Amino acid sequence: MMIAVAAIGCHRLAAQTVFGIEYVTEMQSDFRNLNWVNLLRLNFSRVLGKGFRFDLGTISIAKTKPGRLIDDLQTFSNIEEDNLPLSFSVAGITFSRGCSQLFAGIRNMNEDYFISPVTSLFTNSSCGIFPTISANYPVANYPLSSLGIHYTYEKQPWKIRVSVYNGRGYNGFTTDNFLFRLRPASDGLFGITSLSYQNNGNSYYLGGVLYNGSHLCEGETEKRSLSGTLWGYVEQRLTERLYLLTQYSAAFPRDVWCRMFGGVGLVLQFHLVEMGLFSDCAVFSEENEYASELTCRITFSEHVSLQPALHLIEGYGGFRTVSLVRLNITL
Repeated sequence: MMIAVAAIGCHRLAAQTVFGIEYVTEMQSDFRNLNWVNLLRLNFSRVLGKGFRFDLGTISIAKTKPGRLIDDLQTFSNIEEDNLPLSFSVAGITFSRGCSQLFAGIRNMNEDYFISPVTSLFTNSSCGIFPTISANYPVANYPLSSLGIHYTYEKQPWKIRVSVYNGRGYNGFTTDNFLFRLRPASDGLFGITSLSYQNNGNSYYLGGVLYNGSHLCEGETEKRSLSGTLWGYVEQRLTERLYLLTQYSAAFPRDVWCRMFGGVGLVLQFHLVEMGLFSDCAVFSEENEYASELTCRITFSEHVSLQPALHLIEGYGGFRTVSLVRLNITL
C-alpha cells in the first residue's frame, strides 16, 4: 500500500498550496535474520496570507519484525521504530517576517536540528539527534512529537534556532498517549537551541538543551530534576569533494544514562554519488558502545536514491555486524 501511495506524486494544489510525499523502504540483515522497515511521510503546506502559513506533516511506520535485529543502544537505523499507522510530525501555523520565522503547534526536533548535509548522509541514529539527548529524555524526537513553539532567525551565513516543547513527546490519540497534551506540571519543559555558521562549504554548529522533567538515569530509573546537554559539530571542507565531520556532546549531571558522545568521519561527494565513513563512541552509565558505518548513496534522479550501509557495533552484547539497503523516493 505504501508503494502505491508514493507513486501518486507531488501536486501543487493551488498557487499557494504544496503537497509532497516521501517514502523510505529499508531491508536490514544481521546475516541471520531479515527485517523490512517502511516510513511514509506526507507533507502539506498552504499560505494563509500576510506572512502566515499552515504546515502539516504525517508519518506512518511499518516493519515485518516485531523486535529489532540487534539490541544496540544507539540504534543503527534512524527510521526504525514500532509500527505506527499514523501520527503528526508537524501540525501548526508558521509566521514569517524578514529574517525570522515563528512556529506554534505540534512539532518534533528532527524537523529543525541535526539536519546538515554531511551529517544527514549517515543512517545511524546518532548522526541525527545525539544519544546524549535522545537516550536521556522522553521528548519530541522521532517518532514522538509535542506541542511547542519554534523560532528561527537566518541571515547568511548565520542561523539561530530556539525551541520550547512540552517535556514529553507523544505519537497517539489515546488518553495516555495524546499528541495535543500540554502539561508542564507533570511532563516538564524541554528547551533546545543551536547557533550555526556556514561559509565556503564549511558548517559549524553549537547548541544546548535544558530540561526540567524526568530523565533516564543510572539503573534505568527515571529521576525528575534539571538537566542539560551541550554539543558541537563541524563539517569541514578539506578539498572540493572531501569533507571532515567531527561531533562531540556531553550531558549533565553525570547520573543521566548517556553521559557523552563523540564521533569523526569522512564524506566524499560526487555529482550523483556520496560515500561516507563514520565512527563514534557513546558513553552510557554502565558501558561504552562503539559504532562505525560505511555507506554510499547513489542518486538516480531528484526523486530517487539508493543507499547501502554496513554497521559495525561493539558493546555490552559483543561485536555485531548489520547491513541495510535503503530506497528513498520523494515526490
